[in-house]
Amino acid sequence: MPFINRDFINDLSNRVDIVGLINKRVPLKKAGKDYKACCPFHEEKTPSFTVVPSKQIFHCFGCGESGGAIDFIKKFDHLDFVAAVEAVAGESGISVVYDKNVKPIDASFKRFNALMTKVNDYYKSRLKDSSSKSKVVSYAKKRGISGEIARRFELGYAEEGWVNLYENYIDDEQAISDLEKMGLLVLKKDKKSDYYDRFRNRLIFPIHNAKGNVIAFGGRVLKDKDSPKYLNSPETPLFSKSNELYGLYHCRKYSRRIDYILVVEGYMDVIALHQQGITCAVATMGTATTPNHLKILSRSTDTIVFCFDGDNAGRAAAWKALQTSLSMITSGLIIKFLLLPEGEDPDTMIKRESPTLFSRRIEEAQTLSSFLFEHIKSEVQFETIEGKTQFLEKASALIHQVSYQVYKQQLIEGVAKIIGQDVIHVEKAINQNKPVGQYTSDDISTDQRSSTENQEDNITDPVRTRNINMKGLMSKMISYILNYPSLANDVVEERAKHLPESKVLMELIHSAQIDSDITKDLLIQPFENKIKIYKRLQELSVMEPFLSENEAKDEFLSALTAAEKQQERKRTSKDISSAKTNAEEKKIMDDIRRRKTPNL
Repeated sequence: MPFINRDFINDLSNRVDIVGLINKRVPLKKAGKDYKACCPFHEEKTPSFTVVPSKQIFHCFGCGESGGAIDFIKKFDHLDFVAAVEAVAGESGISVVYDKNVKPIDASFKRFNALMTKVNDYYKSRLKDSSSKSKVVSYAKKRGISGEIARRFELGYAEEGWVNLYENYIDDEQAISDLEKMGLLVLKKDKKSDYYDRFRNRLIFPIHNAKGNVIAFGGRVLKDKDSPKYLNSPETPLFSKSNELYGLYHCRKYSRRIDYILVVEGYMDVIALHQQGITCAVATMGTATTPNHLKILSRSTDTIVFCFDGDNAGRAAAWKALQTSLSMITSGLIIKFLLLPEGEDPDTMIKRESPTLFSRRIEEAQTLSSFLFEHIKSEVQFETIEGKTQFLEKASALIHQVSYQVYKQQLIEGVAKIIGQDVIHVEKAINQNKPVGQYTSDDISTDQRSSTENQEDNITDPVRTRNINMKGLMSKMISYILNYPSLANDVVEERAKHLPESKVLMELIHSAQIDSDITKDLLIQPFENKIKIYKRLQELSVMEPFLSENEAKDEFLSALTAAEKQQERKRTSKDISSAKTNAEEKKIMDDIRRRKTPNL
């Protein structure tokens, strides 16, 4: 992850032509001193999108979107912060200034990325030039993959044979070592320097991260009788399947608007949907949907639609996705479920139907609440008193996982309506069924341990409490930044830097601002040499109890405000104690009152 100089970022907006940048993407018309267009972020017929060159900002009076050049490029091009800064600078002919004072996470990452690009080119060349390419080309055509879509997803071919890739790099000792780390070469048992290729006789799907870099590969056998049908790269320094989604890069690149993202089960489903013009699709890679997947998806869309086969396995997978989703629901996020007819998947379904009919299925997908209640009803004898009791108990356990209070209340009211009871009685019953070990902020007190005033001891337990010292507040803020890097912004940075012993927090905020999608592991990696701090950060990275992003934001800002007030009280006490005469004390008290009195 590159660290861009903070001063460069702050100054960039003053050095670029925001009108020119936006006009390349949205045709602007002169309107007095400003420029206007129909907003690219919502449907409208009368232009309400305005670009103000004198202030280097844009604003839509229809949907409220606003910001500077970086904000526009980030949203319009579906880029993360670093990529948006680099895009704005590149299009404006400005060289990006990277922060030389910040320790890079790992210099080998650049080498790994370059190698993966070369390996991707190698697999693509084999699809084009291999003497045995006819069978993989025949398979691709059989699956309905056009040349255009094959190029879009950079498909390749791993030939038959055990050592094709190995022999291509056999004279490069560093590359061989790195290929093993990337999981593309496997060391033979009982042989120290002998390898074989992981991917053999397979159609190759490169896996891209959000920036478009190839970080791993997947391979599909050409004959259904062979196994395993799909094979993925193992976990590597570049690739963690619980943090990556196949097709997300292509979704952002080829979708002008992302009204929803369809989560499917396989590479071929994503490719088949693209082939039919449905580009807002991603796939998990041999793993169930994780909370990290949902966090990543929610930054690109307000509606996530899970699509599964209608058989028992598909329904089980959908139910697992629902359970994972409950704690992640936040204000404005809608989660739906699309269960296809048994025996069908998106690939077969969209070919049998039309894209229009399949799109209608997506629009009419079942809401999370509807799927939740329907599933629980199917597990009990609902027409009996005992069945309704079981329904209430099962629903209670799931509702307690929801941290977004507005949605939680709606689910309670939904349960009351289904079982035909008063909401107050249902709410009381659900609260009585609160799982053991689940606490509110008032149930937990801070660990008031004594320690020396140094940076390492300033990281303590991240718990919500009535009586919190500065160390506890600092711990809370660190925990929330580790779990939700997007909480960091310029205002937070400016406020936090004035707090005592805030060096660790400031470093985390700086890293999080550079890349809001950064993982916890990458955030804390620069502290590996400071063993005590690193260990404490690992503990703080586990949020107990879990909070949604909106709740974490509220708690973070509350902790920041409390820390500022505590610092102010400490400064006030010091000022008063330093007064040597009654006159000096009176002057100090007058100054304090003036600071507390708002300007009218």
